[in-house]
Amino acid sequence: MPLPYKLIRNLHLAASPVIGAFVYAGALRDNATFLALVQWVVFPLVAAAGLALWLGPRLARRGASRDSTH
Repeated sequence: MPLPYKLIRNLHLAASPVIGAFVYAGALRDNATFLALVQWVVFPLVAAAGLALWLGPRLARRGASRDSTH
């Protein structure tokens, strides 16, 4: 199943302002709800999207080469 790279890339880019606000806005870090949202939702999604964008083409090539050898 091919990954929807455009959707994953847009999700990764859209989360950047939230991560930036977390890093640079001390008042937002003091808000427990915002802190939990970033720690448990935004950061894991950004990390997973980044890994999918980075490793996706490599895994697709590996899968294609494996399919062509059988």
